[in-house]
Amino acid sequence: MMTQQSNQQDAPILLPDGTRFQHWQDETEYKRAYYVDQQHPGAADDNPGTEEAPLLTIQAAAEVVEPGEKVLIKSGIYRELVQPRRGGTGADGMISYEAAPDAEAILRGSRVLSVTWDNTGTPNSVGVWTTELPVAFFEGDHPFALINTTDEDFELMRWARGSKGVVPHSLPRALVFQDGRRLTQLGTLHDLPRVPGTFWIDAEERKLYISPFDHRNPHTCQIEVTTQQFVFNPLVTGLGYIHVRGLTIEHAGNGFIRSGNGALATWGGHHWIIEDNTVRHINSVGIEIGGYTDERAEDQDREEIYEKRGDHLVRRNHVYDCGTGGIQGTVVPRGLVADNHIHHCGWQEVQSYQETAGIKILMLRDTVVQCNHIHHIRAASAIWIDFVNQNSRVCRNLLRDIASFNGAIFFEASNIPNMIDHNVIYNVSVGSGLYARDCDKLLIAHNLVINCDHAGVHMRKTESRDRVGVCKDNDVINNILVGCGVAFDYERMGNVSDHNILSGMGAGFSLDDWQKSGLDASSTSIDLDLTIDPEDQRLAWSSATDVPAVSRHELLEVDYFGRPYPGDEVPVGPFTEGLNTVCRRLRLTSNE
Repeated sequence: MMTQQSNQQDAPILLPDGTRFQHWQDETEYKRAYYVDQQHPGAADDNPGTEEAPLLTIQAAAEVVEPGEKVLIKSGIYRELVQPRRGGTGADGMISYEAAPDAEAILRGSRVLSVTWDNTGTPNSVGVWTTELPVAFFEGDHPFALINTTDEDFELMRWARGSKGVVPHSLPRALVFQDGRRLTQLGTLHDLPRVPGTFWIDAEERKLYISPFDHRNPHTCQIEVTTQQFVFNPLVTGLGYIHVRGLTIEHAGNGFIRSGNGALATWGGHHWIIEDNTVRHINSVGIEIGGYTDERAEDQDREEIYEKRGDHLVRRNHVYDCGTGGIQGTVVPRGLVADNHIHHCGWQEVQSYQETAGIKILMLRDTVVQCNHIHHIRAASAIWIDFVNQNSRVCRNLLRDIASFNGAIFFEASNIPNMIDHNVIYNVSVGSGLYARDCDKLLIAHNLVINCDHAGVHMRKTESRDRVGVCKDNDVINNILVGCGVAFDYERMGNVSDHNILSGMGAGFSLDDWQKSGLDASSTSIDLDLTIDPEDQRLAWSSATDVPAVSRHELLEVDYFGRPYPGDEVPVGPFTEGLNTVCRRLRLTSNE
């Protein structure tokens, strides 16, 4: 019996074309630090920024910091929009924004609402309170002034036009917090008395109505409202070599459009390192890393963007309570998204908008998404890799408790080789464990998929998409599928599917009948005793059936835990152990 966890985040990574993925690092020897410390009694923005005479705001440091220098932010709540003015010059000349040692540096896009509340204006309820908001809240790009999805947004996202005018698309982007707890925005005033912890905005009368948690009097609480769409976002596009580390980013009132809207965004930049941050309580997307910032621009050359933007490292971040998604980006070349803990995202319930996921990135090229722990995602996939992706890999992720008709991993519209391997997926409501739509040349190997309402692996072609994949030349090999409605659902054949292990499929699936199609001739149905402890993610399995080893695919060198395979014959599934008795804690991220 094995009980020790092996966690090798730096295990070698081969891409589908056989080249080894190489990621860069910050090699800067920082020669100067600007200190920001709002709690220092002498802090001021005209100070030199030393520890003894610190700056008051982060933006003051952003105005003066140069390549090879860093901004060290001491503990405090910084209610400001940070817009870096310049980037670094290379891996040895970066600009870093980071929390000072042992500091809790919180950047918020909200302000405390210090107003008088009245509870006499709502008929039949003394539990609903109202106040009049400043005129400025309903002007320009203020979150109270803009709705989540504008008419212009729907022009770009044409497939979502049926949601035009429907809640929550029609609601303002604003968020409201009561003593740190996020209230839920409702579409009408009439529902507030029945639902504590909610709010409604009357834009015409410039009034905010709230029904506080626990029926509290808002005069006895701290009420915060978002006044910014973004929290950390460069003033211009294309800045590079910026390091963001150890910060808490929260309270952003951003919209639903899929590019140019992250609370923490690279804004079309290149060579950013975003690591060890907490991003939470966001109206839509937490972190954005795409090369596109405005898809409506007519002068964008995608190949030029592939060449000049990207190369981001996004790792060890804790991202949660984001309305539509955790990490997002459109055009992501040569990136690494790894070891992030993402959970409780998707609460806006806009799955039909087709832009929601724990991680949703489009147009990948030579990019790796690995070793992330994503759970409790609703109306959204855990990982969605969308449209003309090339030579990229999704591997060694732990994905659980996902509610989405698009499944836990959704790979879409790609006909150049990509890989999905060594992932552990369990508890998928409505959808499948792995869903590939309009994809060719996709390797799906050595995954463990448990308890999915639909299929373990689902592939299909959308008839109108001949310009991308047509669901052929895919390999589905060496996976273990347990407790799914059906093992496989392929609407178009011409694929390789074999050496998979099945256990506890739904009554509507017969391996014998499936094998008549010519697929899975060497696949096996067995009794597998498998449990996962929901508290510590400890997996235990055993089987009396001896399943032969299979030939190791040339691109697969390590298992789920990053342990090298000892030879050319390997077990089916994600671990170096076979189906002998195994008890192992599934790998969690370093920030848990």
